[in-house]
Amino acid sequence: MPLPTGTTSEPRLFFDARATLGESPVWDVDAHELVWTDITNGLLHRTSADGTRDTTVVVDPPLPSFQRRRGGGLIAALDDTVIVMRDDGTEQRTIATVDHADERLRLNEGKCDPFGAFVVGATDPEGSPVAGLYRVAPDGTLTQLRDDFATTNGFEWNDDGSEIYLTDTGDDTIYRASWDAEGTLGELVPFSSQGAHDGLARDERGEFWGAIYGEGKVVHLDADGGLVDEITFPVPNLTGIGFGGDDLRTLFVLSAREGLSDEQLEEFPLSGGIFALELDRAARPPFLFGFK
Repeated sequence: MPLPTGTTSEPRLFFDARATLGESPVWDVDAHELVWTDITNGLLHRTSADGTRDTTVVVDPPLPSFQRRRGGGLIAALDDTVIVMRDDGTEQRTIATVDHADERLRLNEGKCDPFGAFVVGATDPEGSPVAGLYRVAPDGTLTQLRDDFATTNGFEWNDDGSEIYLTDTGDDTIYRASWDAEGTLGELVPFSSQGAHDGLARDERGEFWGAIYGEGKVVHLDADGGLVDEITFPVPNLTGIGFGGDDLRTLFVLSAREGLSDEQLEEFPLSGGIFALELDRAARPPFLFGFK
C-alpha cells in the first residue's frame, strides 16, 4: 500500500512520554532537541533528537504553550499570564497579564509570528465562544484581538507574514485572515473544516499538516485548504504538531491521555506518546520572540 502523499515513512513512536496533555512542540535548532510541554502537569520537556533522553523542568501549571526567544530563553503562556524565563525554567518574569472573561478560562495555544510577536489565545473548557485572542509585542505590550473563540489552536503564517492561519477547535475550523507587523487582524475567512483541528504546521511548499483531536489522524492540506491525504495514528487524541530534526523534515505529533477512560487507555496504550513521521519536504525554523 503506498504511503500517504508527502510522507516517506509510516508514523513511528518517537518517545513513550505518557503525557497527560502533550502540546507545543518546538524544535531547538541550537540544542538539537524537541522541546514540548505537558500542560496539566506544568512540565517543560526537552527530548533528545533520537528520543532516548528526556529531561523536565517544573513550571507553575498549567503550561499551555511557549516559544523560543531571540538571544536565548523562552516566552511562555501560563493560566492568565505570559512570562519570560531561561531555558532551564529559572529567572521567570511576568511581562503580560490577561483579564479573562470568566475565571474558568485559561490561555492555550501560543506561537511567534514572523515579526517577533507572541500570539496566544485562550480556551473555555465549557466550549462557549468567549475566549480571547491576544498579541504580545516584543516590548511586552499586550493587545486583545478578539473575544469570541471557544478554543484557540493551530497558528501559522504565510512567508511574508501578510496572512495568519488560526484555529478554533470549538467549531472544527481553521480560519485565514490578513495580518501585519503591528498585529492588525483582518476578517476571519474559513479555510478548512476537517474535524476538531488542534495543532497546525506549514511546510516549505505552503501546505499544511493538522492534528485532529479525537479521531487519531493528521490531515495534509494543500495551500488552499483542500484535503490532500490523511495519516492514521494508534491513539485517538492528537494534539500539538510541529517540524523538527536537523533537516526539519520530521513531523512530530503529540498526544494526550487526559479524558480517556481506563478501557480506552487499555485499548490505546501509547496515548500521551510522541510520534514522528518523515516527510519529503522541510519547513522553516520556528519564528523567535523579540526584536530582530
